[in-house]
Amino acid sequence: MKKQISLLTIALLVASSIFAQNTINIHQGNSILYQTSVSGIDHISFRDYSSVFNLRDGLSKTFTLSSIDSITFTQEPAPDMIYITYSDNQAIIVNPFEDQGINITANQAHVSVTATNAPADIEYFLSGSSENGSLTVQSNQDIHLTLSNLQLTNPVNPAIQITSETNLTINTEYSNQLSDGSGNTKNAALIAKGALIFGGNGNLQITGKAKHAISSNKSITIENADITVPAAVSDGFHSESFDMKNGSLNINAAGDGIDAGAGTFEITGGSIQITSSTDDVKGIKCDSILTVNGGTITMTVSGAQSKGLSSKKDIFIHNGNVSIITSGAAVLNASGNGYDPSYCTAIKSDGTITVNNGNILIESKSSANGGKGLSADGDITVNNGNITISTSGDGATYKNQEGITDSYTACCIKSNKNIYLLNGNITCSSSGTGGKAISADGNLTIGVIGNADENLMIDAATSGQRFLVSGSSGGGGFGGGGGGGGNNADYANPKAIKCEGNLTINSGTIRVNCTQTTEGGEGLESKSVLTIHGGDIEIHTYDDCINAANHIAINGGTTYCVSSGNDAIDSNGTLTITGGFTIANGTKQPEEGFDCDNNTFSISGGTIIGTGGATSNPTTNVCTQPAIKYTGTANKAICIKKSSGEIILLYQMPAFPAGGGGGGGPGGGSSSSMVVLFTDPNLSNGSYILQYGGTITGGVNKNGYNTGGSYEGGSSKSFTISSMLTNIQ
Repeated sequence: MKKQISLLTIALLVASSIFAQNTINIHQGNSILYQTSVSGIDHISFRDYSSVFNLRDGLSKTFTLSSIDSITFTQEPAPDMIYITYSDNQAIIVNPFEDQGINITANQAHVSVTATNAPADIEYFLSGSSENGSLTVQSNQDIHLTLSNLQLTNPVNPAIQITSETNLTINTEYSNQLSDGSGNTKNAALIAKGALIFGGNGNLQITGKAKHAISSNKSITIENADITVPAAVSDGFHSESFDMKNGSLNINAAGDGIDAGAGTFEITGGSIQITSSTDDVKGIKCDSILTVNGGTITMTVSGAQSKGLSSKKDIFIHNGNVSIITSGAAVLNASGNGYDPSYCTAIKSDGTITVNNGNILIESKSSANGGKGLSADGDITVNNGNITISTSGDGATYKNQEGITDSYTACCIKSNKNIYLLNGNITCSSSGTGGKAISADGNLTIGVIGNADENLMIDAATSGQRFLVSGSSGGGGFGGGGGGGGNNADYANPKAIKCEGNLTINSGTIRVNCTQTTEGGEGLESKSVLTIHGGDIEIHTYDDCINAANHIAINGGTTYCVSSGNDAIDSNGTLTITGGFTIANGTKQPEEGFDCDNNTFSISGGTIIGTGGATSNPTTNVCTQPAIKYTGTANKAICIKKSSGEIILLYQMPAFPAGGGGGGGPGGGSSSSMVVLFTDPNLSNGSYILQYGGTITGGVNKNGYNTGGSYEGGSSKSFTISSMLTNIQ
């Protein structure tokens, strides 16, 4: 031992002569126990198990020899750094600023810092380990902490607490752990009264055993950090605004994952992963604007009526990736004479939701009865991006606030006001009973006039059956037997795309598939006016493909509708065709390709082919383009051409879903009797030939409509067009 001490003494003396006026650093692992100017040391003495640094100002510093791993010298002045090293129940403090307004005291491993009029940009370097230690700082300057291999637990108070409202910056290096205990009387394991900023290349695991894991009375900013909250009795992060720029967060909290309070939430980079299993909490919430500018958010939310992203104001998704799985049940909250239901929702805004780009993937599992994907009290606007949402929870009945039996159902995209789906790729499917794919309580606008249909792709599907809300389910069916229902029956019906106001389609590629086998599963529904200006639309349903309460107008686009149990296009009011190309296949009598309940049916342009057991007749005194009504046989091919031989229509009539017999030719009346309503801009007064019972060869066939082909065999019948509607029997 004496030899080792002698050698160390000689090494220090030699180093002191070589590096005069520079810095000596005493190391323990990755931490610096002590740092000072070499010129400030008067002499160093050694005892059996310790070394004493005697300073020229009369003070001294004593260290155990076992705590010293190495001694280094640097030619640059020491940085503005204070070292606090925790070792079991004690803290070793190196404070070069004792005479500059920074007072540090320690009660065993509980360290208290008071910095009054201290120099700016002082950094506190924390390392070591203690299961009963803490750091409390009061400073009139911004505070900078570096955590380096720090493991610190305080059973009765926060592990780190900043009691002044100054900004706190925490940089991490290596691996660090902070925790409070269940006896903590404060609200978090790490508390800052001012703004809190995280950076560094290390990682931090922080556990909130009493309440929150991390709390700031102001803002929290993640510049760059790897932070894990393995458990928190309440929130993972609790603040008055939150900004994520880079790094990664992994949060498992019994309360909210991130609560940004009355402020904003914004993520521009990095990743956030949140697991939430408690009832009525939020993965990420704020009372102001919630913005996703980039980065990745991944959530699993399983608590009843809990939310993924939640804002009291507006939500903007400009870019980035959002993936949320929800499985929490709906909750009926007592209200008035009944209840107000609350649902487990992936993205919920009390204001508006705007998606400008990015990728959104949402799965609402079957246990999330009434679950929602995107839900807003205000408008929902999609300007671009990729959105895929599936819901599988069933709907149910309940007594509403007025004490009246009501119902709720799951929905992929739901707005209490208007929905604007303008560009992007949107896939929505709902498989629960009464489920909706897209639903607006106000108007619903799809596409932008003049845009290419490829700019917007919508795929909407439902597969759940309707369910009875009130009344009797007895009575006759319709359209081939759809389960019937008495006139007093009220059902919760599945709908692919619906709104209470006007539904307008300007452009887009729209595919709707409703696979129900009973009534109620409609494709596009408006409780007011439904207008098609453009788009490439294809709809397959059991019930009506397109339905509107007041008026349907088709002015452009390409529309193909197939209903296996009802009308293809059904207006409970008036119907106007001015353009576009439309094929509408309804089912057997009394269902129709085009149905407007004998209200005004105006045709002034476009090509339409409607098939069914019947049809509404165009109102001849308001039409400017003639139409042909032909009664033939399902699943037969027909040809209409001018007397000159110019083909106007080559069409393979569809089969009814339940099949049907009977021969071809004009007439019919059997179960396979099919009525065709046809108009085309090429029709005008003159002589025509109808061919039937033959076959179409060659050409290009799309949905039964053939271009470029020829007609062979069968029979023919001549007819003349001299009015707005010509009947061929």
